[in-house]
Amino acid sequence: MTATDSILSLYGEDISVGTAAGKGFISCLDADNAQIHRQPLAAGVKNGSGYRLITNMDNIAEGVQVTAAGRIYEVLRIEPVRIFGKLSHNECILRLKGESVDV
Repeated sequence: MTATDSILSLYGEDISVGTAAGKGFISCLDADNAQIHRQPLAAGVKNGSGYRLITNMDNIAEGVQVTAAGRIYEVLRIEPVRIFGKLSHNECILRLKGESVDV
């Protein structure tokens, strides 16, 4: 077990990628205006906010849906992080899905 595996298993939040369960950290990349992230958007309007996911799950891929704390995200990009040549974890860029309302 690597140090990353230990940290994620102890402190990571529960996430699911497809049907697989795992642990990870999700944070907002542009948290300067918190009110924007709380507003439901009109149908057809895309939330442009980006989110970062740090996880050691190997089944993660671009376009896959990630569920955490009742919110659904879509994986836009994955960057594997290697330490001494061995895969440590994946850092992913996510986009929030859903949460639209009729206006």
